[in-house]
Amino acid sequence: MYRILLVEDNRETAEFVKAALELEDMEVQIACDGKEGLNMFHRESYDLILLDLEMPRMSGEELLREVRRENPYIDIIVYTNYERFGDIKKLVNMGINGYVNKGPSADLQELIDMIKSKLEPMDEEEISCLIQNTEELHL
Repeated sequence: MYRILLVEDNRETAEFVKAALELEDMEVQIACDGKEGLNMFHRESYDLILLDLEMPRMSGEELLREVRRENPYIDIIVYTNYERFGDIKKLVNMGINGYVNKGPSADLQELIDMIKSKLEPMDEEEISCLIQNTEELHL
């Protein structure tokens, strides 16, 4: 079972996303702000962090910076209403692994699919392709 840390200050949104992910056999823990999210990240082990950006006490961007300093490998998907291209580019440079808009046009299935694609192991074909591409780089 995959463990997800959902850092979201809107309780209704957090519970809605949690319920959807639990239907996909994922364990989800909710932090209501960035500071709580960082504390939970220090106490527990997670496979993925689902992160809102605009929160009280510590922003998602600050949390992202701290998590990346400590663990460059954990998958982090930003789930927010933030849509400014320059800001998203900055987040990509900071090391996010995905971005999904949670605004009025949000697609919950898109979020679930992205999370699953990050967590599920590669199949044999994907591994072979990765190895082949790596070998070509070294030739």
